[in-house]
Amino acid sequence: MNKFLTKAGLAIFVFTFTSCSPYHFFYYPNKKLYLDPVKIGMPYDLVSYPSLNGKILYAIIFKTEKPVKGTVVHFHGNFGNVSNHFLESQFLVNYGFDVLVFDYEGYGGSAGKPTPPRTIEDGIATVKYARDHLRNPAGGVGVFGQSIGAAIAAVVAAKDPEVKGAVLESGFNSYRAIARVALKRSVFTWILYPIYPLFIGTRYDPERFIGEISPRPVFILHGDEDRIIPSWMSERLFQAAREPKKLWLINEAGHLELRRKESKKYEEALADFFTSAFHYPKSNN
Repeated sequence: MNKFLTKAGLAIFVFTFTSCSPYHFFYYPNKKLYLDPVKIGMPYDLVSYPSLNGKILYAIIFKTEKPVKGTVVHFHGNFGNVSNHFLESQFLVNYGFDVLVFDYEGYGGSAGKPTPPRTIEDGIATVKYARDHLRNPAGGVGVFGQSIGAAIAAVVAAKDPEVKGAVLESGFNSYRAIARVALKRSVFTWILYPIYPLFIGTRYDPERFIGEISPRPVFILHGDEDRIIPSWMSERLFQAAREPKKLWLINEAGHLELRRKESKKYEEALADFFTSAFHYPKSNN
């Protein structure tokens, strides 16, 4: 009984500390404008549309000046909003893709509050919006997720059979597993790591869905020196995925440092993946 009361007390502390939600620490949205793309010569269109639950979402679209192969939807990480993430995907316009970067509920101008099911609803609605507004309907839509965005994008791609392919960078295999990793990092939270994750469900874990993306291709990337999300989590995702699939572990790269580490090779790898997924010859780059 004493052991049960101890666990119950810890649970009460955890839920109080995290505003009554075990998922609270996964999301750090704000409305700050970090960088205006126009000021660095990157014109864009601002669009809005409803999520599946009716909340209004906002996104920005970068349009390529080359023959359009299709649209890549960028699922960004858990901090900030599109204005501090768009540079991670905008480069794809140089390879013939339109790029749509959206904010989940509670991020930037998007209404609502983020939770795992809501972010998935947001992603499904965004992919549908991108598909409904394709400048080249023959191309289709692919998804590019980074960090927590990779976890969301994997589920969205599995649920939407019209997604052509998925790039998942620096992602985790389950919410419970990454919670344990995060809690063990600090002396202030390590005592919670055996208990806290038990209150986090497994229903929306990407490792449960990634196998359903097949026969559409999956490209998983991770830095082997990632101190935020360890690379073994991407290896678990790769094991759970079905063919066609590809894994690239980049040496001496930390969290979301892959493009800075590999530069042109990284850009061309993503562009080639989407080009192939959209069924265009590489010579069209």
